[in-house]
Amino acid sequence: MKKKIVLALLLITTVISGWLIIDKLDLLDIPSNKNDHYAAFEKRKIESRTDINDFEKELLKSEIDINRKNTKQNSTIAYNTQIIALIIIGIQIVAFILVLLMPKSTHSSIRGD
Repeated sequence: MKKKIVLALLLITTVISGWLIIDKLDLLDIPSNKNDHYAAFEKRKIESRTDINDFEKELLKSEIDINRKNTKQNSTIAYNTQIIALIIIGIQIVAFILVLLMPKSTHSSIRGD
């Protein structure tokens, strides 16, 4: 009975870790160079606009830089979360195998049968 509870807890923890990995996929900044190039292109477009003054141009370019920085930070956090979740899954799999390989304990010697 205790073995089943341990196995269930190991399985639940593994499923939660797997969910964390999948949930954080959309935060990864995979084409980082491409996104940096796109941000630079947007900043050049802002610089060429004549309908806004220099202060507004700097404000818009600063906003692009801040958004890019936040995206990179979120990506780093998501990546680190996924690495930790993968390590936990690895530990859980090893623990799962060890629990499965444990011999059944007999209580006959304790009871005096």
